[in-house]
Amino acid sequence: MHYIRFLKTPKVHVVNNNISLQAVVTVTTDLGETFYPADLELVATLRDTAANGDIYLRRTIAWRGAARSLPISLDLTRQDVDWPACLHVAVKSRETQYIGFLPPVVDVWSGVVNPIKGEFESGWRVERRFTALSERTVSLLEDAGDSIARHLWDGSQALVQHIDQTISLQGGTTMPLLEYALVSAVYRRLNIIELGCGCGSVGISIAQMVPDSDVLLTDLPEVTSLVEANIARMRPAMASKVTFAPLDWEDALPDKIQSRPNDLIIVSECTYNTDTLQPLVQTLLGLLVRSPKAVIVVSTKTRHDSEAVFFDMMKHAGFIADSSMRLPLPGEPGQGYADWATDVGLHVFHGKDHRLSLSPRDGLGSAEVKTQNPFDQMDAKKQERKA
Repeated sequence: MHYIRFLKTPKVHVVNNNISLQAVVTVTTDLGETFYPADLELVATLRDTAANGDIYLRRTIAWRGAARSLPISLDLTRQDVDWPACLHVAVKSRETQYIGFLPPVVDVWSGVVNPIKGEFESGWRVERRFTALSERTVSLLEDAGDSIARHLWDGSQALVQHIDQTISLQGGTTMPLLEYALVSAVYRRLNIIELGCGCGSVGISIAQMVPDSDVLLTDLPEVTSLVEANIARMRPAMASKVTFAPLDWEDALPDKIQSRPNDLIIVSECTYNTDTLQPLVQTLLGLLVRSPKAVIVVSTKTRHDSEAVFFDMMKHAGFIADSSMRLPLPGEPGQGYADWATDVGLHVFHGKDHRLSLSPRDGLGSAEVKTQNPFDQMDAKKQERKA
């Protein structure tokens, strides 16, 4: 799986009577270790910022397999552009193999450019858009710089894809405990905490898919601005909400987090740094004091063999491994360090005091209920109460 990234975000240049928009992109893996190895046709589109907005200028550009960067230049001198606008860069052909809503190469939307108001540069924050099976679009901002903490990661997107399929009742029941935790939101509020949330992609996506969910995103303080910007632009499902709180696993759990009840604890792409694994396990133990029946979901793309020590630590700490599976990634893998894996490991744990191991489909009642999406039912019931 690869991502189109801006190395230089769009900027409008005015030289004498000539006006141009210039940018530089690359096609690389989630951690930027290696680059797309084959030729690829891309299309750069200057357009309205809305998903189906007007297109003002389109140009096909060629990515060559040996490249590391690709300049983009659009001549705007005689173009009729209704500012503000943004630059969208995507693969020209959509006949490539998707896995759910995940494409082999993820496109990118720049920030807004509006030279009429003196905004000649789009800024360093860019956007990704994904459409779930519920047809709700998830819009996520990430930083265009080198900070891996503020980028999308494969493991997080694969987890979101799996949850999307689970709540849409696509495929068989492969992880009953996770499915039970998600579908229980039909009957009661679902409390979720995500550790090491990065951009917030997993928690925000769930809050847009699952009605009546209360999601707390946590990470180091440096991601606060980005996560809060993503929360502000999200479109939550009915009665769902998302908040953010800074959390360092090296510190004691703040009282507000320690006392919060949680049904689901999400750990996505947090096992790559072995120096933080023991504090992570201790944080999980701290969360189970208040929520002994919480389901823990760990999603990780293997970056190096030393990550395996996490699972030993979990076992020694008394966590029970309930189930695991591999989630395939679309497209070609990278060839460098941390890039080679073709799938993502999904693992479900619980504490020793958790006794429930039922599939929610076993207890949903009539055949009619079992063949419908329970989250659609929940939305309908809430609408009826409001009416």
